[in-house]
Amino acid sequence: MKTKIIEVKKVFPMFGSLVSRDAGFFLRLILERELKKNDIVILDFKGIDLITQGFGDELIGVLVRRKGLDFVKSKIKVQNAKDGIRTVLNWVVSYSKNKVA
Repeated sequence: MKTKIIEVKKVFPMFGSLVSRDAGFFLRLILERELKKNDIVILDFKGIDLITQGFGDELIGVLVRRKGLDFVKSKIKVQNAKDGIRTVLNWVVSYSKNKVA
């Protein structure tokens, strides 16, 4: 099984907080590229203090709406995320899982 780790801080080295939809969109493009080549992609949030709902929605919510919750849960993992980041991501997943893009 091929696994790829995306170190979010290396993608955004100047930022400890990720607050824009544009940043979420940019990271999602990287994530989608890696999902085509790997069975599992790990998003490593080490060094990131917080994310906003908009960032999380562009990153994960869009994928949940397009590909479904089962796809996202089986293919994307999160590590080294602070509680606030996990809370935002869980919230985004919960409101996105019943919607279709």
